[in-house]
Amino acid sequence: MRFLLIFLLISTTAFAQDKIYTCKPIAATAVMESGQIYSETLADMDEEAGLLSVVPESQFLISKEEGFFYKNNSNRAFETLIMFENLGDYKRILEIEKISQQLDEALNINPLKVFYLPYRNYTKEGDLKSSSIKRITININKNFTSEITIPIDMKDVSMYHFLRKCDGEKEKGPIQVNFEPGPNKALS
Repeated sequence: MRFLLIFLLISTTAFAQDKIYTCKPIAATAVMESGQIYSETLADMDEEAGLLSVVPESQFLISKEEGFFYKNNSNRAFETLIMFENLGDYKRILEIEKISQQLDEALNINPLKVFYLPYRNYTKEGDLKSSSIKRITININKNFTSEITIPIDMKDVSMYHFLRKCDGEKEKGPIQVNFEPGPNKALS
């Protein structure tokens, strides 16, 4: 089955149009600087104080001409996803990638495509409020994405992880990745 899925994805060389997939959070984990871990799923979440109750849906935009884009809430525009090779701080990214791969293994996540997003939040006045690096993967099985966020300037939390279930419009089906060479399209 996995071979068939990969074959179909590789043989897909063009999209009829841009595709947007909405991804709803189904599991969340926060790792505190103290080492304490907080985790929850939809089945055991605390609706008043839990992480999942405040995590917005995210969206993937896959564009035939432009590449891959991500939006993690309705107040932001789509932002360009970057491949590992296009990031500048290799030492920091290699550390994040090592930890992320261990987490992928522990959670049985099988990445098809890995992206990074330097993520910045600004005040209304335009001053930098916080920044982080997001590692976002599209997974081979079951139309899931995995998002690991490493805050750069937070004192209490060292990492967030969100597992999301994605749905496209009915005619679009599961997330498909175009393996045609080009900017933002190389395999990671």
